[in-house]
Amino acid sequence: MLGYHFFVVPSFAQERNEGEPLIVARRNAYDKALKVWKEYKFATVLGADTVVVLGKKLLGKPRDEEHAKAMLLNLSGKWHKVITAVAIISPKGRVLFHDTAWVKFRNIDEGEVDEYIKTGEPMDKAGAYAVQGYGAKFVEKIRGDFYTVMGLPVVKTDLFLRRLLD
Repeated sequence: MLGYHFFVVPSFAQERNEGEPLIVARRNAYDKALKVWKEYKFATVLGADTVVVLGKKLLGKPRDEEHAKAMLLNLSGKWHKVITAVAIISPKGRVLFHDTAWVKFRNIDEGEVDEYIKTGEPMDKAGAYAVQGYGAKFVEKIRGDFYTVMGLPVVKTDLFLRRLLD
């Protein structure tokens, strides 16, 4: 979308799911980037992590379908916070930043949640939904950057990449 040529390398970094949400997201993003950069020190490496926060509770990726259902029903009719942290490591430097957006779900019922879970989409997503996929049907409003909710704040990422790549 931004014109960068890249390839995806899974980091297999252990993700944290407990603690202060902003610190968790930033640490996970940095750990992912660092693990890949150790193998590709010649490259510019980007790692990102997204967390969903309802009240003071961090909602990571669901453990199973029941956990996904509980998360989605808890989000029903409520505002929640989405934090995406990004770490960029390159031979020219390192940067760690984040962006926050607020999302409001419409009221959803168990039947809708069950149908959504059958798609498989919620199972590897923070908060058990993907705003860019079938989960979009639950999102009533977004305050902030849509791409932050999707998992990569595009404007900020592009600005930092330009600085490191020039």
